[in-house]
This record gives sequence, structure tokens and C-alpha cells, in this order.
Amino acid sequence: MKIYRLVIVVFLALLVGAVPATAAPVVRVNAGLQDVIDTVEKSFRSDRNTGLPPLATVTADFFQRSTIAGKEREMRADGQMYLKTASSREPLMFRFDYFRPLKQEIVSDGRTLWMYLPENRQVIVSDVTPVFNPFTFNPDRDRASNFLQGLPRISKDFLIVFSPQGQDIAGNYVLELTPRRATAAIAKLFIVVPREAVLSYVQSGRTSVNTVSSIGRQEWPFPILSTTMVDHQGSTTLMEFSNVRTNIMLSDSLFSFAVPPGVQVVKPPRKH
Repeated sequence: MKIYRLVIVVFLALLVGAVPATAAPVVRVNAGLQDVIDTVEKSFRSDRNTGLPPLATVTADFFQRSTIAGKEREMRADGQMYLKTASSREPLMFRFDYFRPLKQEIVSDGRTLWMYLPENRQVIVSDVTPVFNPFTFNPDRDRASNFLQGLPRISKDFLIVFSPQGQDIAGNYVLELTPRRATAAIAKLFIVVPREAVLSYVQSGRTSVNTVSSIGRQEWPFPILSTTMVDHQGSTTLMEFSNVRTNIMLSDSLFSFAVPPGVQVVKPPRKH
């Protein structure tokens, strides 16, 4: 079961998964801590009239690096992410295809979660309806069960301050998050929020996070450049994103998994 421990660790890490700073001309933005928090939350918060969030879909390449505290050991992985954000009508859906070092597929349609490692010829299938169902999840009452689901309300689940450096070399904002209630997996979480997204939010009169493309239509930037998770032992998981595209058409079939012939299905026992 060692290989599945790796899969589960990687999966948990990607849910709370950091992009290296790149030098660029820095334009000063008169933005405070709440502006940066709002930039993240409002990008994923559903409109009361339409029930849809500004960011409906996200695709990106990712590179992940995990370090184990006290050991000269590092795990690296890369792949592609697909995300369909939750709305008042549909649950959160996601797909993470790992290319290296091992091929893996972690897929959820908001009701079922599949974790498939081809090398092992097994797929773990879990019922996640109680976790992701938008009809039972109340963001004003319930804590998010994971980082992806909690993006519209991070200020409710975490105590947030600027990190000691405040901004990176490119002027992007670095937030330090501490869980308001103790969790087994997270001691600290650092989020890098792009300067351009915060600038867009401030310049809009603090009403929306969007830009106007060269063809004249509104575009919403992905408001997270990176995340770094630190656990209680001091181990870290960093994930960096590239080639990000938002609000492109993604079929629901992308978030479903067909079990290949000859693959064993494993269903974890339900917790009571």
C-alpha cells in the first residue's frame, strides 16, 4: 500500500498545493490586505442572480515539489489540471493528470472521486457527495472540506496576514494563512496572489476582478499564482502553475472516469 500512500499524499497536497517569482517592472498598487483577500474570494464567489462564479473553469500545467522535514529528500511531479468551480447548481469538479514521475489520474465529478495509478492496476473509488454537494454545503455555515472548495471563503477558514516579505520580487502579494481551527494536514498555508489581478480589482472600484482582452471581451485572471503548504512536522508542498487558461468550454465528461478492463476497483470503508 506504499504506492497508495504516495497517491493520497500527492492528492492532499495538490488541494492545498507555489510559482517562482519572475522579475518584471513593478507598478505600485494602493492595495491593502482586504483587497488581496477580496481578489481571491470574489473570483470564485457565485453571483446571486446567476448562481455562477466569475471563474467558471480553469486549466493549467503544474509542477509540484514536496520536501520532507529532516530528510534530504524531495519529490517532484508535473502534469495538467482541469477545474470546474462550484456554483449554486453544480458541485466542484476537477481532474489532475500526473505525467511524471508516475502516471496518475485523480478525477472527481463532484459526486465520485477516482484515484487511478495505472502501474498498480487499481483505482480507488470514493463517494464525495457529502463533501462537494452544493445543495448541502452552506459557505456561511460550513467549513470547506478542502482548499479548492474553500476559495470563495478563505477568510472564514483561515486567519490571514501578509507574509513577512509582503510581496515578491515581481510585486505579487504573498499571504500567510493559519487555520482558524486546527487541522491534521495544515499548519500554515502561503498563497501568492498576482499583482495584475489585485490591480484589476482595485481599478474596477473594488467591484470585480476582470480585465478586457485585446478583442474587447472581459477576462478573469486566475487569482492564485502559487500555494505552499506547511504541515505540523515542517514538511512542505509547493505547486506552481503555468499556461493558465480560464473560462474555456470544458465538457462534464472530462470529470468522469471509465474504469479500464482488468483494473481492480477498491472502495475505502465508509466512516461512521
